[in-house]
Amino acid sequence: MKIATLTLNPCIDKTLYFGGAFKVDALNRAAYAMTNAGGKGINVARIYRRLGIRAAAYGFSGGAVGQMLGTLLAEEDITPVFTPTSCDTRMCIKLIDADGVCTEANEAGGPILASEYAALKKQLAAFADECRRDGEDGILFAGGSVPAGLDRGIYREIISMFRTSCVRFILDADGEALKTGLEGSPWLIKPNIHELSALIGYEITGRDAKEKAIAAAKASRRILAQYGSNVLCTLGGDGAVYTGEDGVFFVNAPHVTMKGFTGAGDTFLASFMFAYEKNGHDAETALCFASSAAAAKVELAGTQMPDKNGMMRFISHVHAEKLDI
Repeated sequence: MKIATLTLNPCIDKTLYFGGAFKVDALNRAAYAMTNAGGKGINVARIYRRLGIRAAAYGFSGGAVGQMLGTLLAEEDITPVFTPTSCDTRMCIKLIDADGVCTEANEAGGPILASEYAALKKQLAAFADECRRDGEDGILFAGGSVPAGLDRGIYREIISMFRTSCVRFILDADGEALKTGLEGSPWLIKPNIHELSALIGYEITGRDAKEKAIAAAKASRRILAQYGSNVLCTLGGDGAVYTGEDGVFFVNAPHVTMKGFTGAGDTFLASFMFAYEKNGHDAETALCFASSAAAAKVELAGTQMPDKNGMMRFISHVHAEKLDI
């Protein structure tokens, strides 16, 4: 199995932690700061590396920040397959105060030139050809925001490149990028409950975690029927629900001390797919491992990622079940 990730709009995540409440229009001195490589696909590649698997990390990169991004990935033993850009890679700032309140300031990214996008498509086509030539199945994780210069329907176009290949396409995006991407019928999408609500046009609610999971699964079944895409929906502190042709499954979330939530969804997705493939497409086992891994990530500051042992830390605190709906 060959694993690849695509991050159209990667970044450097700089997280500043403050000892008290963050005050607007005032001087705030950070107690400490952390700098990590960022972006949905990159985070997925980071998790796979901790699980002993190398994922080819595709995307765009440019300028001094892009060089820093490459250095940070090299420190994690990840080799990116980046397409050079004339624009700088973006920087994203997260400000977290003593109460855990997070304020974010993200650059938009881009603009990406048409020639740069064409070069990226050649690299992605080469990945599909490599899988075909070697007789191996592949998984391509793609997600995150779309930088300036690229059409918001870009994921639909990229998915179409893999339609006749042995590569399964997994999409983790939101808004228009998710909506148009679905038209390409990816194998799986991974919205959170708010992104799924926006996609279907009404708020998904419930009196407790299981009711939310059932409501999310019912909405996901509409997506599965219309587009043929499985849905892995994270519910924050209420767990997650997977809706696929093999059934509907719900898992709870352990109660942990939150230090860094950025990347928790990426951790959940990557660890779910790792365990799903390793255990013969057993969704219940995969959900338990993913819930434990995401909880372990939340307990780490910034966008630090847990190692394999850390991902198992909360496995005794999670339980998955099949929902008959």
